[in-house]
Amino acid sequence: MDSKKIQFLAGLVGGVCLSLLGQKLLQHKKQNNKECLKKNQQAEEEQEQEQELLKEQLVRNIQFFGESQTKIENSHIMVFGVGGVGSHVVSAISRSGVKRITIIDFDRVTLSSLNRHAIATRKDVGKSKVEIFTDFIAQLNPTIKLKTIESYITPENIGSFFEEDKPDYVIDCIDNIDAKIALITYCVKNQIKIIVCCGAGMKCDPTRIQIRDISESQNDDLARAIRMRLKKIDIRTGFNVVYSTEVTDRQLLPLQEHQKGDPDKFRVMPNYRLRIVPVFGCMPALFAQALAAYVLCDIAGCAPATLCQNDIKMPYFIQQIQLLAQQAKKNNVDLNLDIEDLVVIYKAYNGQCLIKDKKARPIEFIQFDKSKDITPNNVILLSSEEAKKHKEGKIIYTQTLLDRKLQYDQLIQENLGKRIII
Repeated sequence: MDSKKIQFLAGLVGGVCLSLLGQKLLQHKKQNNKECLKKNQQAEEEQEQEQELLKEQLVRNIQFFGESQTKIENSHIMVFGVGGVGSHVVSAISRSGVKRITIIDFDRVTLSSLNRHAIATRKDVGKSKVEIFTDFIAQLNPTIKLKTIESYITPENIGSFFEEDKPDYVIDCIDNIDAKIALITYCVKNQIKIIVCCGAGMKCDPTRIQIRDISESQNDDLARAIRMRLKKIDIRTGFNVVYSTEVTDRQLLPLQEHQKGDPDKFRVMPNYRLRIVPVFGCMPALFAQALAAYVLCDIAGCAPATLCQNDIKMPYFIQQIQLLAQQAKKNNVDLNLDIEDLVVIYKAYNGQCLIKDKKARPIEFIQFDKSKDITPNNVILLSSEEAKKHKEGKIIYTQTLLDRKLQYDQLIQENLGKRIII
C-alpha cells in the first residue's frame, strides 16, 4: 500500500476518533449540565422545603408577632455567658427564629451545673460551654448562623467582640462583676442596646422577678454592686435589668478549709468569685425567659411597659433621694446612699415619724447632722411639720429621742448588713 493511502486511512481513523471523542465530551458535558441542573433543582427544592418547615416551626411566633417576626429573624443578638441563665436565653431566642447569634463564654460544663443548664448532659461535662451549642443549633434550625467565642471578658478585650458589626441587642448573663461592668460600660458608651441579668442565685420566689431600669432596682446585691461601680463613671441609668425583689437569708457558702490560706490560688480567673452561690435550678431558667421575652418583644417593636411591685411608692422614693441630694449640696457633704437604702430606712422606721413615734403622712427623709455626709445612719424620718422645725433648728433632741434613733439605726444597719458583698 502506498504512502498516500496510508495517510488517507490514518486521517480517516483520526477524524473518526476525534468525532467520537467530541461526541463523548459533548455527552459528558450534557450529562454534567443535567446533573448540575438536577443538583440545583434539588437544592432549590430542599431550600423551599426548609423554608416551609421553618415557617411551620415558627408559625406560633408568626401568628403572635405578625410581620414583625421578620425583624426578629433578621436580628443579631449577642449573649455573654451561656451557663445557667445564658443557655436558656440562647435556647429561647433560637427557638423564636433569630438567625444570627453570637455566644461568648470562657468556662466549661461542670457536673454541678447540670441542675440549671438548658442543654448540657453528663456527656458534655468538661466541654466548652459555647461549643456544645453547635450541634444543638444545627439540629434545631440549620439556617441559624451561630458564632461561638471561647474567651474571658476584660476591659482590655471588650471592644474586640464588636469589631465585625454592631448587634441589635446584647444580653448579659455574666456572673462576674468586673466583666459585667466592662460589658455594660462599653454598650452604654457605644449606644448598643443591652439588658442585664442580676442575681438568680439564692432566690426561689418566681413572683418577685422584675424588669426595671438599673436605677430603680432593689433588694438585689448584684444590681446594687453594679449601681455603685457605674456611679463612679457617671452611668446611673439607661438600661434594663432582670432582678428579683425577694429578700433571702441564704448566703454565699464559706470557703473550704484548704482555700482559706491563699484564696487567690484557687480562683478560676483573677478577681473571680471563689465562694459558691447556692442556686435553685428553676430560677436561672425563669430569669432567662424574662430576658429573652423582653428582648424579642423589644426587637419586634412591642416591648412591654415594665411594672414594678413598688411602683406606687417608687416615685416617692425618687423624689426623696432628689431632696436629699439637694440637702447634701446645700450643706457641702456627700450623698452616700441610694433608693434601695431609703427603702431599708423606711421599713426600719415602719413609716413612723421619729418625733411623734407614729405613722405620719406625708413623711420626709431628713439629714440628721448637717455637718456629716448623708449615710443611712444620718437620715431620719419626720413628718412634714416636724421636718420644717428640724430645718429651722427648733427641735431639741432629748435622750429619749436619741435612744429611739439609735434603735432605728441598729435595725437599719442590721438589714443593710444582710447584703452580700460582691
